[in-house]
Amino acid sequence: MVEKFSKDNFLRISDELLSFQLGALYPIKIKRDPERINLIFLNHDRNFSTYLTIRYLAEHERVSDIYTLARSMYESVISMALLTKNIIIDDLVRYQDFQYLEIYKRYKHLKRLGLERLIGVSGEEAVFVKNKRDEYINRWGNSNPSWTGNQLEANVRLVDKTYSPACNEKHFYEYLYCQVYRTGSQSTHSSFAGLSKGVKAEKLDIQNITAYRMGVNESQLIFSCFHSLLVFISSVRFIGLATGKTECESYFQEKAKYIISEN
Repeated sequence: MVEKFSKDNFLRISDELLSFQLGALYPIKIKRDPERINLIFLNHDRNFSTYLTIRYLAEHERVSDIYTLARSMYESVISMALLTKNIIIDDLVRYQDFQYLEIYKRYKHLKRLGLERLIGVSGEEAVFVKNKRDEYINRWGNSNPSWTGNQLEANVRLVDKTYSPACNEKHFYEYLYCQVYRTGSQSTHSSFAGLSKGVKAEKLDIQNITAYRMGVNESQLIFSCFHSLLVFISSVRFIGLATGKTECESYFQEKAKYIISEN
C-alpha cells in the first residue's frame, strides 16, 4: 500500500490531476461572457505553469520555493473564485484597471529618482496611465489593498461564504490562507524562519570537528506539496465552474476530501 503523505504519492496524484484537467478543460470553449472567461482562464493557465514548476521542485525537494509559488497561486485562485460568480460589483473593470495603480506607483517612484525612462512608459503613455489611475481612485477610493478594495483575508472569507464547503469544512479557503499564504509569506523573505523553512540541519562529529549537513525537512516538504495540490485543484474547480464543466466540482470534492481526511 502506498503511503498517503509521501513524495511519491504526491507525484502520483499530481500526474493524475494534470491528466484530468487537460482532458476535462482543454480546449476551452467559451459560450458566454467571453471577457470574464478569458480573465479566469488566464489565471488558470498561469496556475497550470506554476504547478508544473512546483511538481519539478518537489522532485528536487526545494521546500521554500514550493511555499513561495503556492502563495502566488493561492492569490490567483481567490481572484478566480470572485470572478467566477461575479461577487464584486463592476468586477471586470476593477480587476483590469487596478493595474494602473501599480504601474503609476512604479512610474512615480522612478520619476522621483530621475529614472522614469527605465519603466518603458513614454510621456504620452504616462499621462494615460495617470488618467486611468485617477478615474479608478475617484470611483473606488485610494485605499485599495487589492482589486476588490478589500484585504486578501476578507476576500477569502467572501469566497468561503459563497461556495459550497469542501469536505464539509465551511472555512476551507481560510484554512488554506493560514496553511499556504501565511506560511508562504515567511518563505518570500530572507529571515531565519524563511531560510530554515525546508532545511533540517544534522550535526556530525568528524575527528573531533563538529560539522553540519543540511538536508530536506521531510515534514515541511510533504506539507507544502499537498497544500499546493489543494490550491491547484481549486484552480481546476473554478475554471470548471466558469465553463460549465460540472465534473470538475465533483473531482475537486473527491480529491480534497482524500487529502484532508486523516485516513
